[in-house]
Amino acid sequence: MMADTLTKKKLARIREHMRYSGVEGLLLCENGRTRYVTGYQRYFTATYLAPVHAVLMTHHADPVLFLPTHVLPAKVEFFWGQAVDYPFTDQARCEVLHRTLHDLGVERGPVAIEFDFLPHVFVEIFKRQLGNTPIVDAAPLMNLVTAIKFDEELDIIRKAARIADAGIAAAIESIREGATEIEVGARSSSRMLDEGAEYINHMTVRSGPHSTGCFPLLTSRPFQKGECVQLDIGCCIDGYISDMNRTVVIGNANQDQRRLLKCGQDMLLAGTAAVRPGLKASAIWDAVYRVAEEAGMAKFITIPFAGHGVGIGLHDFPYIVPTSETVLEQNMVLALEPGVYADGVGGSRPEDMLIVTGTDHEVLTHHPLDYDMLS
Repeated sequence: MMADTLTKKKLARIREHMRYSGVEGLLLCENGRTRYVTGYQRYFTATYLAPVHAVLMTHHADPVLFLPTHVLPAKVEFFWGQAVDYPFTDQARCEVLHRTLHDLGVERGPVAIEFDFLPHVFVEIFKRQLGNTPIVDAAPLMNLVTAIKFDEELDIIRKAARIADAGIAAAIESIREGATEIEVGARSSSRMLDEGAEYINHMTVRSGPHSTGCFPLLTSRPFQKGECVQLDIGCCIDGYISDMNRTVVIGNANQDQRRLLKCGQDMLLAGTAAVRPGLKASAIWDAVYRVAEEAGMAKFITIPFAGHGVGIGLHDFPYIVPTSETVLEQNMVLALEPGVYADGVGGSRPEDMLIVTGTDHEVLTHHPLDYDMLS
């Protein structure tokens, strides 16, 4: 398959960062990154399994796509310069990779690999196979590559955000006393798939005591009147992830819940208002923390984290944390999600997706915020 315009832009940006980093070869195995380059990702989308495919980038040749024998017939659907049969053992894989690097003239290195993804055993075998060729971490390079989106990517992300909006709306429509977390998750998932999502990236519906501890699983627990239900959902479309969070109260909210949801909403609005190019990511954290502090609610911030980048992965670069020195740049995409959690009351962690524009920001998700839904 020929490279389209967007793929050509991506390859040029990767090579620019490879040159800047002094990297001669770049080995990618993580699903989002291999899809970013070639269009291919394995079909296990939400599980962390040892990689069975890989992509090798150099300065000049088109990407080499390594696929297991049973997947090779599908190679015509993707972009590559060479498509190579990838064995099933780490030793054999590393031998094939080493031979390909040699054939491409990458002898001195360095070769960048994903220390944040590859199993330790694989890394050690690969190091031994390459001998004196130095190996460095590919993650910092790829974080910088994928943090700034091209216009074509932003259009896809806008669609993914619109679908998340629909998923949140469907979930809230189905929340009622006696319904279960699983039922609401099913309605939300179905709506997003109907709207064009490839797959559901994450689906959490946290009710009652689950809403204060970031409980990870959907359960058959029935909702009760007066409790908070927190929703954190996202889907994938064309390789890009959406992420959105809202909290609702079943029936009438009490004063403590109203105060909590008002604080969470005000934190998100303050963080959103701060977003602009040239701002340190830590300044967004400062903005949301001040809101909680002034409301006397800072003690309910249980996670020192106000958001993250989002794109080919759910948690991409940059991270919105107190110590972040990252400077926001135009065409970064953020998911802002400051939160407050109080045992016996509930949790409020409203989350919106934003694009950093040339002057400030564009909000991509538009369902009413937590406190506004009470009014």
